[in-house]
Amino acid sequence: MADRQAPPGGGQKLRSDTRRNRRRLLEAVGQLARESPDQLTMQAVASRAEIGPATAYRYYSSVEEALEAYVLSVVEELREFSVTSSAQGRPLFDAVVNKWMDLLGEHGAALVRLRSRRGYLERLHSGNETIAATRDAWSEPVRGLLDDIDAPAEMLEYALFLCNIIFDPREVQDLLRETHLSRREVVARLSEAYLGALRGWARAG
Repeated sequence: MADRQAPPGGGQKLRSDTRRNRRRLLEAVGQLARESPDQLTMQAVASRAEIGPATAYRYYSSVEEALEAYVLSVVEELREFSVTSSAQGRPLFDAVVNKWMDLLGEHGAALVRLRSRRGYLERLHSGNETIAATRDAWSEPVRGLLDDIDAPAEMLEYALFLCNIIFDPREVQDLLRETHLSRREVVARLSEAYLGALRGWARAG
């Protein structure tokens, strides 16, 4: 008996279904993180996405894994903005900071839920996909700042470490919610604090 063959285009339809289901699940993660963060479970995500729980678990084994994928998609958007920008130096850094603030405004509720017991550098060195995308998003803007202040290029990894601390989503949102500072003021103060940290690190080295 001849082997059965999939109908033409069957594989393409499967890939299309996979992309659609993943997109719906990640959209559901973001919606629930904003609306009902205490009820963020895989069952709730599947229900919001209108996908059966068994199907949802085929894509993500836990809500933490779904959150990780959601955060990665946000960071990838920042990376795409950064690497395709025509700006350089301080203007590039300012543009990426403002894009990050836009993303925090839209996705911050989900970003702050994902915490790790491991530090930035440990995750970077172990090949964590989200941290690698974060590095790629910020590397060129930060490298431009280092050039502007005549800091050594070898300081880049430490500079990215400091960037991760100062522009942490949880702390940025805390400033916006709990102080009288406007978004523009928060951006200005954090950016200047970051420049000060870079200069201080370079002097200490």
